[in-house]
Amino acid sequence: MERSQPFLLRCTHGRLALELRLLPAGQDWQLLLTGGDAHIGAVILAEPANAMPPDVPEAMSARTAGCKSRPGATADTASSGTEDGVRLHVLRRTGHHDDKAALPLARDYCRALKATVCVSAGIHYDHISREEIDTVLALARMLGACGLHRLRRLQENDHADSERS
Repeated sequence: MERSQPFLLRCTHGRLALELRLLPAGQDWQLLLTGGDAHIGAVILAEPANAMPPDVPEAMSARTAGCKSRPGATADTASSGTEDGVRLHVLRRTGHHDDKAALPLARDYCRALKATVCVSAGIHYDHISREEIDTVLALARMLGACGLHRLRRLQENDHADSERS
């Protein structure tokens, strides 16, 4: 995808507004999901599970593939694991739950694009209700689906352009 440029998607529902920025990084992608008082509450790194660097011994990769937390980190702030062919590394600020919106995006984009994807997320609304939290998660999924659809169309256009050349 040589022609890929950063782009921004926005979605609102009542007082809730989310933004998803997609930034190409070579063959990989950086996504920034924010809403309300933007911040960084969680970072998810997703990579294809079969993408093991050549300098990592196989025994080490087997030992760490199912690891649930980093040494010295509490389980609610850092974890790693493999899910549906995607190796996920999750960093979450204490007391934050932004990973609930970011993790599905990281997993889905990694799987669909067969690329490493990093999603940084920070969404904060004062006095948010359970219903509004559910709405935020639905908006995040919708933005993610729209962004992925746009990237696939760009891939198709790039493929068609290369066939014409």
